[in-house]
Amino acid sequence: MNSQTQLQPLKQYRTGKIVPIAALGIAGTLYAVKWNRRRKTAASSHSRMLKKIEQDSKHIKLEWMGTNSPYRVFRGEELVYEGVEPRLVDQNLVPGTLYTYCIETLDDNGGVLDRMRIQTTTAVDFKEKENLLEDLLITTIVTSGQISFEWEPIEGVSEYNIFRNGVKLETVTSCAFTDNGIDDDDYHTYMIKAKRPLQRSEQVKWELKSVIANAVGVIKKDSSTEIAADEEFTITKRIGPIKELLKSPKDRKLKSGNWQLRYTTFLKEEWLKNPNAASQDQIFKGDHRSFDPDSSKFRTRGDVFIDTENPSALLSKATGKTEAFSNEQEPIETANASDEEFQLEKVLTDDDRVKVHLNHSVSNPLVLSPAIDYHVCGTFYKDNEFDLVGIHDQAPEHEVYLKEPGTDDWQVIHQAHSKGLEMMADPMANHYWRYSTFTN
Repeated sequence: MNSQTQLQPLKQYRTGKIVPIAALGIAGTLYAVKWNRRRKTAASSHSRMLKKIEQDSKHIKLEWMGTNSPYRVFRGEELVYEGVEPRLVDQNLVPGTLYTYCIETLDDNGGVLDRMRIQTTTAVDFKEKENLLEDLLITTIVTSGQISFEWEPIEGVSEYNIFRNGVKLETVTSCAFTDNGIDDDDYHTYMIKAKRPLQRSEQVKWELKSVIANAVGVIKKDSSTEIAADEEFTITKRIGPIKELLKSPKDRKLKSGNWQLRYTTFLKEEWLKNPNAASQDQIFKGDHRSFDPDSSKFRTRGDVFIDTENPSALLSKATGKTEAFSNEQEPIETANASDEEFQLEKVLTDDDRVKVHLNHSVSNPLVLSPAIDYHVCGTFYKDNEFDLVGIHDQAPEHEVYLKEPGTDDWQVIHQAHSKGLEMMADPMANHYWRYSTFTN
């Protein structure tokens, strides 16, 4: 990836299985929502040091608090600015790409008085993806004892719940949050959660989906209209120790190598009743387990192996055995689902990153039913940062794990409980998630 820097003053699813008959009857409904508008993050920053940030597809503009001291700015390990003006415009960048900046405040002898790290992304020219989180601009600002986040608003969302290491901190209505008094020695994982009614941008389609979703919520005894009709959003950011992030760019040790991404779907129940009384297959066997990255029981499992040293990616995939029984739990038939529509759609590589798109649509091989659907876009950078974005039905259980280069330990990326198998039908609300890091 090549970019040139010019510095100047700142001027300004189908959705899938054993589901109620009502859901099966509406499973053919299709919709695709496109977002073509690009919003910038708030011009005024909430960080105590960063004053303003703006992004477009090829530029990132930064302005920070200052009093005409000498400054030095690095993009990654590259020195891109030296001067006394507390601002820069970084130009000729690559659209939709993650960039990290280190701003150093210097004394008159060139010694470092203070450092600030900023991680952000350039915008894209056209936002036409089904998962709006994939192109959402998110900025993370790290200074001593403080971590700040700023993000684009999600249309239709009125409030965001903020969590740190699983503990709720605050509910905010603006698209910014600052956490003060942070221990500089620890890792911190932040989560931004939100909900909204089904997307209204295409009114006719939304009205149809909303009516069906609310009807399912009324019919299903253990559901509700709110659950059936609400889309869920989860944005997770893992932050490395501040004392490490604020080291000189020359002192940070970067590594690249082999990653393993594991995505598994499973049924937590031991037995599931077939709602079609006319079928000979009256009961299906579930996986009867909870979240576990190494469990051998699953509906589907995909392992993506990514090499950022020699840019490439490969998919290993498997489907679990589907077993049908009579009402007396006598075995009737078994089969493994087809994995034909479970594949790496495309792999993009360049000097700095590997980007993969994983598509999944797998149905019950024994009866006609909706499929389990999900899509994941993953970007893995040579500096060991990564950005994963996904969308899936709110059923069955979904679990995503990652092994980073040089480790055999699974890192939990995303876990979602089933809200009922009727949620796999196309008109139902989906779960959108994103997990990225700022650790190097």
